[in-house]
Amino acid sequence: MAARGACYPWSGQEGCFDLSGGAVLCAGSGQDAEFRPGRPWPVVRFEAAGEFLALDRLTGLAWPRDASAAGWPMTWDEALTWLEERNREGWLGFADWRLPRRRELLALVSLAHARPALPPGHLFRNLFQHWHWTATLAANAPGYRWRVHLEGGRMFPGPQGATHMILPVHGASWLPGETPQEARVLGRPWPEPRFETSGDEALDRLTGLVWSRRVLPGQGEVTWQEASDTAAGSGGWRLPTIWELESLVDTSRAWPALAPDHPFGQVLDGVWSSTSSGYDHAWAWVLYFGKGAVGVGHKPGKHFKFLLTSKE
Repeated sequence: MAARGACYPWSGQEGCFDLSGGAVLCAGSGQDAEFRPGRPWPVVRFEAAGEFLALDRLTGLAWPRDASAAGWPMTWDEALTWLEERNREGWLGFADWRLPRRRELLALVSLAHARPALPPGHLFRNLFQHWHWTATLAANAPGYRWRVHLEGGRMFPGPQGATHMILPVHGASWLPGETPQEARVLGRPWPEPRFETSGDEALDRLTGLVWSRRVLPGQGEVTWQEASDTAAGSGGWRLPTIWELESLVDTSRAWPALAPDHPFGQVLDGVWSSTSSGYDHAWAWVLYFGKGAVGVGHKPGKHFKFLLTSKE
């Protein structure tokens, strides 16, 4: 099901797991690794671009191989100053280094791996497995920016005055804009309207995904297994992957972090994905639509609701 023209990447997950984290057959499981939606990874994902750069052949972005080149954790404003200094000196041969957008840093991550949450064969050294800044402003609170934790892959907003590491990026990718405004600047505007509804279904005209408009269950929350079982018995529907859920996020908005014309109603926050955590397979990835955050939930807990997307 992997689509080379998809506007979001495959998660990297190759195995399927039960409620306790034990391996199960993927056929008929409805899990991420059965369908593997999204743009597939190149067979060799990373390529050395000279002595100091790593080219990610999935996104086309280049990163410094020394992941601790900045030397120490810093505030978000200090990170911008450090980058300005490097660009003035033409660091590593370029003068356009920047902080990655949140979707660019998350795309570098493998959500199927942990310690670090990076694809096998990555070329980075001196990696500090902690929070790393992105350029993306968080809409949930003034002065907050998005950050990604490179030990497990979580993505949450944090105050700009906190001190975190940075992993600068060079170049441009095919990843879609995270807001309508950013998409226009990138020259790849979101469709207007973004969603086309028909009865209980909605087509996302940006990604091509078809969604059920029902947020399940109607009352309360369910375990990950209950969400998976409901999806399996629903005919042509399945539980979405974490990247499919993340593709819905509009980072210019919060509570919910969704485009104004989204088809799911207003009460929507934490929802299960079909992608198990690489840190512990008894946990699964969760999208928190209130903020737009990517986190994890313990599969046996009745903690979250869920959405369904079409198998086709």
